[in-house]
Amino acid sequence: MDKLIMEQENPLVCICIPVYNAERTIRETISSIINQTYKNIEIHVVDNASIDNTLAIVSEFNDSRITIHCNGVNIGGEGNFNRCIELATGKYTAIFHADDVYEPNIIEKQVSCFQTDINIGAVFTAAKTIDSAGAVTGSIGASKLSSNTAVFDFNLLFKSILKFGNFIVCPSAMVRTDIYKDQILWWRGDLFRSSADLDVWLRIAEYHSIVFLEEELMRYRVDSNQFSNQVRLRCERADFFLVTDYYLKNSKIQKFLINSDRLNYEMLVINDKVWRSINQYLNGNIEEATLLLRGLMSLKLFPAIFCSRRDLMTVAASIFLRLAITFKMYKASVVVLNYFRAKYNK
Repeated sequence: MDKLIMEQENPLVCICIPVYNAERTIRETISSIINQTYKNIEIHVVDNASIDNTLAIVSEFNDSRITIHCNGVNIGGEGNFNRCIELATGKYTAIFHADDVYEPNIIEKQVSCFQTDINIGAVFTAAKTIDSAGAVTGSIGASKLSSNTAVFDFNLLFKSILKFGNFIVCPSAMVRTDIYKDQILWWRGDLFRSSADLDVWLRIAEYHSIVFLEEELMRYRVDSNQFSNQVRLRCERADFFLVTDYYLKNSKIQKFLINSDRLNYEMLVINDKVWRSINQYLNGNIEEATLLLRGLMSLKLFPAIFCSRRDLMTVAASIFLRLAITFKMYKASVVVLNYFRAKYNK
């Protein structure tokens, strides 16, 4: 009976950590998880055939709640997330990342949120961003939203994504385990590549409420070697649009969208093209940069531009880039464009 009461009041939380070659960060990540104020957790470290000292470091932790799983071969990032779903147990599951740091009360806060409403399917938090040395560099997450609304249904979530892009902090996600097991099953990396996580959150939101805690309850690492930073330097169309375009084909979704939602989406497309053109330019590909800039702006978008500092700075960067190309100011423009990219392409 005592065990049953404990399980109801303090349900088991499964923490999965997919990992590959994370010897520089995994110790700090695991330390932040085993020192949580919420104690009823089990931790599954799922190693994706690391070739560094990751496994040796994880093995040093003398904590019975930790179980190590080793993939015989590297099955890719999305494949390893699918493996985490297979291993998930308990009432709630979080897939935490091997290079991030979690504040001591993140699990406690998320579980408390879940316990307030059985309709909640997932709980996310905001995050501080940190560099490779752990120094705080900024913040990301739901605090970017102009609305104070914390609870989202599918319609509100999709409209917000069309306005703000993917503001959801993936490694903060805690999801009801039965939803992962029975509804999600796997990440559709074959369709959405690096944005398969966004598809998962939208699939959850189709049937359950999504909650965003405004508190910064984790530290999200961004350094020059990390995939999330490399995405900022890409010249290809963002995988994000694989997800939005997939859902925009749905006639039911089209029915609840209004003109401002479509204008917001057009601004996201323009932002993507501008930053890709800047990346092409900084790589010395002037012709490709010029092609991306063609026909970007229309008068109908100007009201949307002036409602967002991000969009305003993107337009300013595109104007500067056009001038730099026209007047062949490559050397003089590199410093300015690198500044724009570092500050506003997030």
